[in-house]
Amino acid sequence: MTRGVAHPPELRAEAIAAVLAGAALADVARRYGISKGTLGTWLAQDEEVRTIRTEQHARAAHLTERLFDLVHAHIDTLSAQLQAAARPAWLEKQSAAELAQLVAVERDTTLRLLAGLFPVDDQQRELPEPANAAPGAADDDH
Repeated sequence: MTRGVAHPPELRAEAIAAVLAGAALADVARRYGISKGTLGTWLAQDEEVRTIRTEQHARAAHLTERLFDLVHAHIDTLSAQLQAAARPAWLEKQSAAELAQLVAVERDTTLRLLAGLFPVDDQQRELPEPANAAPGAADDDH
């Protein structure tokens, strides 16, 4: 990455396109041999990029709002179903399998919607060891 060297317009266009397609800024900079600062400057200078990013942000905000609405509706539905399921007269008419299926579907849908709102970072999937865990304590569980 040499300072003051003009980059070909094709390189600039390809790098910007890669970022707009969802690639991480650092990955694109590394792949095309340019600095993150240069790539950031290109993105900030390009009017079309700002327009696309604004539209993407608006769509993402709208989608997030809809997902929250769906989560809210599913939680309300699950709550109402659980209240209905608590009535002895209704419970007597249902089989255990039907009750289990009803609750499982609503719970699964709610959890999936929540997962969409709060995705897990691939690097944070493993839980850290507790600070007060004794060395080798986890090995005793197996």
